[in-house]
Amino acid sequence: MAADWEEIRRLAADFQRAQFADTIQRLSERNCIEIITKLVQDKKLDVVHTLDGKEYITPAQISREIRDELYVHGGRINIVDLQQIINVDWVHVESRANDIVKSDRGVQLVLGQLIDDTYLDRLAEEVNDKLQEAGLISISELCKSYDLPGDFLSEELSKRLGKLIQGEMDQYNRGVIFTPAFVARHKARIRGLFSAITKPTPVSSMIGAFGFQEHLLYSVLEELVNTGRLKGSVVGGRQDKAVYIPDIYSKTQNTWVDSFLQQNGYLEFDSLVRLGIPDPPSYIKKRFKSNKLLFLRAACVGQTLVDQVEASVEEAVNSSTWTDIQPILPSCLSAEDVGMLINQAMRNTNVQTAARVLGGTVVVSEKFISNCLSVFDEGMQQKALKEVKNNPVFLISEDDVKQASMLTESSAPSKKEKREAERKKKTTEGSGSVKSGGGGNAREFRIRKTKKKGRKDEDSDEDTGPSQQNRSKQTAAPFMAQEEIVAVLEERVSDCPEEILSELAEHLVRPLNKAYQEVLRAVFMSSSSSPSGANKKKSMKELQEEITNLYNNIRLFEKGTKFFSDETQVLISKHVLKTLCADVTNILVNFLAADLMMSVENPGSITTEVRVKIVGKLSEETRGPLMKLHNSLNCKTIEDFMTNIESCAEVCGFMLKKGDKKKERQALFVHRQALTEQLKETEDPALVLHLTSVLLFQASTQCMLHAPGRCVPQIIGTLTGRIPTEQQQLLSAYQSLVVKQLVSQSQNRKQEEAGDEEEKNEEEGETVRTQLMNLTAQVKEIVLSQKKASVTEE
Repeated sequence: MAADWEEIRRLAADFQRAQFADTIQRLSERNCIEIITKLVQDKKLDVVHTLDGKEYITPAQISREIRDELYVHGGRINIVDLQQIINVDWVHVESRANDIVKSDRGVQLVLGQLIDDTYLDRLAEEVNDKLQEAGLISISELCKSYDLPGDFLSEELSKRLGKLIQGEMDQYNRGVIFTPAFVARHKARIRGLFSAITKPTPVSSMIGAFGFQEHLLYSVLEELVNTGRLKGSVVGGRQDKAVYIPDIYSKTQNTWVDSFLQQNGYLEFDSLVRLGIPDPPSYIKKRFKSNKLLFLRAACVGQTLVDQVEASVEEAVNSSTWTDIQPILPSCLSAEDVGMLINQAMRNTNVQTAARVLGGTVVVSEKFISNCLSVFDEGMQQKALKEVKNNPVFLISEDDVKQASMLTESSAPSKKEKREAERKKKTTEGSGSVKSGGGGNAREFRIRKTKKKGRKDEDSDEDTGPSQQNRSKQTAAPFMAQEEIVAVLEERVSDCPEEILSELAEHLVRPLNKAYQEVLRAVFMSSSSSPSGANKKKSMKELQEEITNLYNNIRLFEKGTKFFSDETQVLISKHVLKTLCADVTNILVNFLAADLMMSVENPGSITTEVRVKIVGKLSEETRGPLMKLHNSLNCKTIEDFMTNIESCAEVCGFMLKKGDKKKERQALFVHRQALTEQLKETEDPALVLHLTSVLLFQASTQCMLHAPGRCVPQIIGTLTGRIPTEQQQLLSAYQSLVVKQLVSQSQNRKQEEAGDEEEKNEEEGETVRTQLMNLTAQVKEIVLSQKKASVTEE
């Protein structure tokens, strides 16, 4: 026994020593963390680290703490609040909350909040207390009070109806709960109120005036009407425009509608609306199911009125006249409704193609329109004859050209005979001498024409007049303007309103123009087969002579441009191209146009646009060369024109001969004589200076010159050293005076337009005119004395 106690004392001493002795091997906090982390990575330990980093917690403990907190908070808690209380990451809290919801049917997760059935039962008890107090409660109000979604509340409260909640939910509006006592009270109010109504009353006004619950009112009202407790009907359904109509009013209303339709044959929707019928089309279709009515935009018409319109339309078509439907139609019908009614009547009678509607209410037979067209036949024929005679160029299409060429070939002699005749003409023309008179007269005419235009026209040689452009735009000849057609119809058509005639004329414009074009073609084709067109053509010999003279004159004029600088040569060349070269081109184009019945009496009247139109209708073999010739008129030199004119003359059957020395001298003499005669007759200082400088240039260089007025200073400059100094000084002084006179005249015109008058300018102008009159005779004498000397020498 003593030994045992001794052993006990020894062990106690060893234990005491162990307690007070220092630990030799000890795990640090860092080592513990690393060990736990390794165990978690190897999935041998499932713990969650707290947010403060001081503790580890297991998922099971998180679930226990969530349940505890849910109980403490009365069955409803937010997950965000749980995360702060448990002090772990929000992801772990949400994961464990979802696991709880899945495992426990009594817990739900709604908008981030955990809610159990105890909370919902307590909420249902509170709702029942409010319901019993108010009799009616709205789910939307509960949503605001409890901060829960409406669908969730509706579903949970529906489960507890009849148990914890003594009430019922509206079957048409799931957002309202009411008690049976509330329904009975409102049913009695509705029954009494609507039993006293004697006229149509909007249901919405009853809701606003007496504070009825909308869906409950409609439900009770339908029940009372269907059971026969209320003698009336609800029109318009469950909408804001729903109207309760008592039977007593409906009978009076139906009687009025029936009698009005029977007496007048139509019903206006606005009248029914004023009568208290909110949806007239539906009411009419329901009321008159067996009647055949035509519904329009703002009214409906009976079959009697439709039959009257159909009879009037058929009468107009059968009698080939017109009829106005407006007198038999109600005045309340709009223009759109009238159009719909007339179109329906035309469809019913199958006359859509035999008549048309004018002015909205007038039905016009197509035969009547055809008769109106025939009124213009005589005037159309007369105008076509006149138009073909005056402006054949603007009336012809490509088809007409082909037909005319076919007619010409059929009426002309054979190709062999034609070639023989042309060869004989060419041989006689080639052997004959070229008359100088024709060339001289042509040159004299051209010079006088340009001089009388004055310098203003010469300065604008490259401009094209607007009248020519407007004339070229006449691609088709119109027959009559709409106002003229109305005037003719007023004379020939009686008892037709003016506005109908105006619209009828508008419809007739295009058919008349189309018919007029056909008449024009017929007149043109008939005239193309007659031999009168061939008789009007110039003979080949006369054209050969005229073209040859112009060709040689252009060559001589081109030779005269070589004495000037390049810039002046361009100006003179352009002037020659716009005048003489354009004349030659127009002659050739007019010659070819005669074969297509498109020629004019005076080739000089052919404008640039008309020339292009005619060339475009020629055959391929002649169109190409003539288009090149036409384009060369816009060049800066005459060389291209001279090259192209030879090829064009060959295509047209002409043979151009270059003049020899004798003919050139003869052309120079005739040109000088023409200019000298014109110089003798004129007293215009500008024209005197122009003619004198040109004549002196020809006398000193033996070259003809055809230059515009703007080039007179350059012409006088080339005379330096070629004429005596006294004559040169006289011309320079005369030129200065002419310039002063032109400037003075320009200033006077501006002052007249502005209404100012200055005596000083008039005095200066008078002085210049006096000096010019004194020098004009001397300037003329320079040329005329040379002529006398040359005649004496000869």
